[in-house]
Amino acid sequence: MALIETSIKINASPEKIFSHVSSLDSLKSEYVVGVEADGPVKLGTKIKTKIKSTMGVENVITSEVIAYEKDKIFGTKTFAAPPASDVISTYILEPDGSGTKVTMQTEAVLMPAGMPSMPGMEDMMKKQMIAGYDAALAALKKKLEG
Repeated sequence: MALIETSIKINASPEKIFSHVSSLDSLKSEYVVGVEADGPVKLGTKIKTKIKSTMGVENVITSEVIAYEKDKIFGTKTFAAPPASDVISTYILEPDGSGTKVTMQTEAVLMPAGMPSMPGMEDMMKKQMIAGYDAALAALKKKLEG
């Protein structure tokens, strides 16, 4: 499994950031057409996210909250159908002066068995994922700093 990690400082309290990243509303986007949980968001909560592709096809992604320490850490494990692998995504929040250092970590098998591979492909995938996470953290910063 590969560990992909990036971070940013956000001028907001850990409480404000945790409230946002652990909210079902934070999962909504133009591609997410529905989100439901089997109860209040806490350790062990199962979440189903219904996603609509650009081709109009809907898929349901199931995840479970596997890390939940209020105002400090929020993590989920998303279950994938083969050949893809399950993915663990975690937000780690640390007070940093007048703001909070937000670290986003993902653990995933980037090259599942049977997937065609070529030299450098895993590094390329990591770089693309980090760029996407950096953009997501920048958007989170913009939203929470107002």
